[in-house]
Amino acid sequence: MTETVLARLEKGGKKFEIVVNADKAYQLLEGKKIPISDVIALEEVFTDFKKGQKASKSDLNSVFGTTDIYKIAEIIIREGEVQITAERRKKLQEEKMNWIASFIQKNYVDPNTNAPHSLQRIISAIKESKAKIDPFKEPERQVKDVVEQIRKYLPLKSSKIKIKVIVPASSWSEVRGFLKGQGDILSEKWSEDGSTVSFHVEIPVGAQMLVTERIGKIGGRVEL
Repeated sequence: MTETVLARLEKGGKKFEIVVNADKAYQLLEGKKIPISDVIALEEVFTDFKKGQKASKSDLNSVFGTTDIYKIAEIIIREGEVQITAERRKKLQEEKMNWIASFIQKNYVDPNTNAPHSLQRIISAIKESKAKIDPFKEPERQVKDVVEQIRKYLPLKSSKIKIKVIVPASSWSEVRGFLKGQGDILSEKWSEDGSTVSFHVEIPVGAQMLVTERIGKIGGRVEL
């Protein structure tokens, strides 16, 4: 059977709980496109699942502005807390840490030797610095923060370039979070008709291919 866990959210002075399929909920939080109907294990919203107390329609309308179970469930999952075992959290954090460490090794060097650090040394610096790795956040969005946190323990240098990224307006939030995780957003500007948004960004040279590929997948483009 698929493992189920509770997702909880306190909102409007009330507590709400739903039962979700663990793996599907984790995948949704990791940024994968999973239908909410596949995530929900029970199509009910509770105020206390263990006691079997269901939320009233009036409370749902008052707090969420709807009684649509799918809309409410997505809000609870994204804004609230999904139960996760210590083992699962550790596994997800290790996966993200290894991706970030590999990225750093490929795109940064030791300024004293101009040679890349070993993967093990980078991982050791991440652990020593106690850099925070979010188990649900895409590793691409965490690179910049981790680099800043480990600089005290590991000298790092990377050449940087400035690029212009143009994407559909519907992707603004996703792209902005991604770019902030890679480098520094120098400016952003919306087109007159509001259909596109452009970012001027400074990123490590080695991140150019990753950024170009990601932006291309959502129908945008990158200019030097």
